[in-house]
Amino acid sequence: MLHYSAFRLHMTLRLWLLFSLITSCRAEGKPPSPVVRKYLAEVVDIMQANSINRKTINWVEFRQNLLAQASDAQTIEQAYPAVVSAIVALGDKHSAFVPASPVKGPQAPADKQPPVYPDEPVPGDIGYIRIPWVVGNQQKMDAYIAHVQAQIKERDKVELKGWLVDLRGNMGGNMWPMLVGAGPILGEDTLGYFFTSNDIKTAWRYEKGKALLDGDAQAEAANYYTLKSANPVVAVLTDTLTASSGEAVVVAFKARKHTRSFGAGTCGVSTSRSRFYLSDGSVLLLTTAVFADRRLVPYGHSIAPDELCKSTEVVTRAIRWIREEYKAKK
Repeated sequence: MLHYSAFRLHMTLRLWLLFSLITSCRAEGKPPSPVVRKYLAEVVDIMQANSINRKTINWVEFRQNLLAQASDAQTIEQAYPAVVSAIVALGDKHSAFVPASPVKGPQAPADKQPPVYPDEPVPGDIGYIRIPWVVGNQQKMDAYIAHVQAQIKERDKVELKGWLVDLRGNMGGNMWPMLVGAGPILGEDTLGYFFTSNDIKTAWRYEKGKALLDGDAQAEAANYYTLKSANPVVAVLTDTLTASSGEAVVVAFKARKHTRSFGAGTCGVSTSRSRFYLSDGSVLLLTTAVFADRRLVPYGHSIAPDELCKSTEVVTRAIRWIREEYKAKK
């Protein structure tokens, strides 16, 4: 047992050590500056109003955690890592943050882009078209549409039993030129929908060479093509790299008559992003809707193929099914 004086000395030392620890922690972790706090409030306000997961997030805790992540940040640039953490915390796996100022550390080359897979050789009674990823300005979008529809026109024959639509390796970009490019095979119809967290749905449609969003043209072909044989049998090929806008095309083929998918499940970001500009010029690419097919079935996750196949078997099995379905259709 400690003597009373020794006990008081012991407790005084413990309290001094505890106070020193607290004050040192405070010194190391200053609260974010008023400018940073205002900026982070702007970020969270946008997220809370628009995120597809807004109804499942505890926003009080979310704001507290974000401020803790931004501890010591005195400038907006110093708060960027906290914004990135908030993007991850949304849990939708598709939102992104594009800072106005470069983030310190190694950066990927600005011109580095994913590869485009080569076309597959197919028999003469099978049509084939690859729908690759696409990004860029209006000129690139127009060139993309013209190229894809020109390939379809070149390969189209009355005697075709069906088409292979290859979406493997399509990592996304802009879905509208993809839908126009594939339009001759998709056919004129409502192709799918966006579903927001507010239960608002907007329809996508292909009609006369145009991709429409609730009736407004998003992309169009200068000279659109129509197949020699309408409503063909279609096999859609997917893999784990089929993502985002590539998944939108997968959804567009869902529930289409005489259509079946082959390969592997898609990446799992079958969602739509909206662009929000922040006060410093940075951009939030925020997931605001999930894709739904023409039957109004929502996705927002990996899309499983109708037939799971090894990569070495995909084309063979798809062609076999096309020929069987063509016979049955006749």
